[in-house]
Amino acid sequence: MQSKNYTYKLKPILIAIFAFEIVFWALFFVVYLLLREQIEAFKLENPEWWYLFLILPLFIVGFIANLIWRNRAIKKLASERLVKYLIQPISSTKVFIQFFFLRNALVFMLIALLNPQFGKGTQKGVSEGIEMMIALDISNSMRALDLDPQRDRLKIAQMSIERLLNNLHGDKIGLVIFAGDAFVQVPLTTDYGSAKLFLNSVSPDMISNQGTDISAAIETAYQSFDLENGVNKSIIILSDGEDHEGAAIQLAKKAHADNIIINTVGMGTTKGTVIPNYVNGRRSGLKKDEDGNTVTTKINVPMLQDLARAGGGTYVQAQGNYVNLDPLLDQIKGIDKTEMESKIFTDYEDQFQWFIGIGLLFLVAYFVFPETKSKLLNAMQNEAV
Repeated sequence: MQSKNYTYKLKPILIAIFAFEIVFWALFFVVYLLLREQIEAFKLENPEWWYLFLILPLFIVGFIANLIWRNRAIKKLASERLVKYLIQPISSTKVFIQFFFLRNALVFMLIALLNPQFGKGTQKGVSEGIEMMIALDISNSMRALDLDPQRDRLKIAQMSIERLLNNLHGDKIGLVIFAGDAFVQVPLTTDYGSAKLFLNSVSPDMISNQGTDISAAIETAYQSFDLENGVNKSIIILSDGEDHEGAAIQLAKKAHADNIIINTVGMGTTKGTVIPNYVNGRRSGLKKDEDGNTVTTKINVPMLQDLARAGGGTYVQAQGNYVNLDPLLDQIKGIDKTEMESKIFTDYEDQFQWFIGIGLLFLVAYFVFPETKSKLLNAMQNEAV
């Protein structure tokens, strides 16, 4: 009789769990993105509850920790000769299957809380608004804590954009993030909820090419517009203005010549400050240059003012952890609105009940399915030993 038949084989169980998680989440996000892109009538009623999925890694850690504890308890409390009289032999394969059932029960219940919905009835709706691309600086200098010791420039900028979205009605908005490069994080949309979700997920780690290239941000935002649709347009740039490329003013003039108004929001103070350094998501000292000197940063107010002036727009500056958006909102309200026809889904059908049902089936399977080896298999193994 081998005592290993009565303990969990942790290595193969761990490999199976992590392999399954990788495959599951890859398929999950592919399906979710396809639904968002291909099915116009699809939405989540409660997207703000995505954070509840943080329960899942805690569950996995707890599940593994429980296996480790039970292994230690078995080895400590029972000798190899006595253990066979106290517990049934354990099948590591069945343990993973039990994990599969319980884990999926949890996941499908969490999906039910998000409440996926499909639209049933539609009607043509007409709203008035403009198209607006928001360009957010996510360079390392935006980690500086000169505006608020508890929130860096980037966090305050994100909070300001969210407040801006709360004051918009009928306008299409998009999000460009930039540092040394720029790319579209959110294409033009009227789905402010999804825009906020993506907005809150951005960080300087998303762009490896650091620096601050505002011209790339303007060019990317510019190319996101359809200049032939007759809708008035605006670009709002939130940055500390430390532009290291220098072509931004010329591009702002070009955009303004095509009736695109450029507004700027200054993030930072005029007093130089240090930049926290982060390694693997953890703060580790201060940012230093190649020569080992501590890097400092301060807002470039003249550059941002010149940029707004060249783009025919308005400049506002953060004061502490607050940005007064009133001048921007007044400027946006003053832009002539254009009627934009769109489909409006007047009736959405809840789908949460399907996920609750699947979750309950997995939960029942968990309680019915044993983790111990069958008596026949155990007898055969004993005879072989």
